[in-house]
Amino acid sequence: MKNAIFKNSKLNFIELRYVKDIENCIKMHLHEELTITAIKKGSLNLIFNDTSCELKSNEIAIINSQIPHCATLNQESKDGYVLYLDKEYLKKIDFDFSSTFELIKQKNIYKSFIKLCDCLLDSKISLIEKEEKFYLFCLLFFSFEQKENIYKEESVLALNIKKYLDENYLEEFILDDLAFSFNLTVVHLIRVFKKEFGLPIHSYILNKKVHLAKELLSSNISISQVSQNSGFFDQSHLNRSFKRIFQITPKEYQKNIFSKC
Repeated sequence: MKNAIFKNSKLNFIELRYVKDIENCIKMHLHEELTITAIKKGSLNLIFNDTSCELKSNEIAIINSQIPHCATLNQESKDGYVLYLDKEYLKKIDFDFSSTFELIKQKNIYKSFIKLCDCLLDSKISLIEKEEKFYLFCLLFFSFEQKENIYKEESVLALNIKKYLDENYLEEFILDDLAFSFNLTVVHLIRVFKKEFGLPIHSYILNKKVHLAKELLSSNISISQVSQNSGFFDQSHLNRSFKRIFQITPKEYQKNIFSKC
């Protein structure tokens, strides 16, 4: 992958830019969004009006909106990720970053950020999974406290969410839509469901699709048709997901069933 951008109107609070070969950016500039950046190889200097810092691999820099800065290379640097986050949206989920910038050196946060970026850039990952991984990263990275109102009893709420997913898992929706339906914040939605069922919402949906595919395979229809009817991007997406859960490919599963008939 040379260069890539993730941008989607349904997740309009996120934009990600990936650059394979990083170049000097010597002109001072600023962004309206809050910016999180990381590199996989090399190091570079982030320069502000009155200070600078060195960003190395395994580190993350967060730069506030409207903060002038530029960047120069210390050595050859590759695989740069820049995530732009809408500040107003972050405030809606009770987070506000007030510093000019911060350098984060925890490797676990760096790894989570890279996983999030790779997820956003993968065209075969659903929007709801991308969105959920973004929120889970926010909970890890920002460590903000979610201010909740009094909600319904949580286990009943989780069961109602599950019922909705069971009835609509083949539909395309995002977590914001689901949270709005239940008058919840997205963060509370994620926490309630995971606490009750032990799975992230996107994993539960994927499990439902895989089990539907298993039923359809028993009908002896083509695997490509099964992947389409069970909500997968294509046959290879079905193959990966099916094998992850059942330790066997759809083709092997179908062959074993009908060889015994």
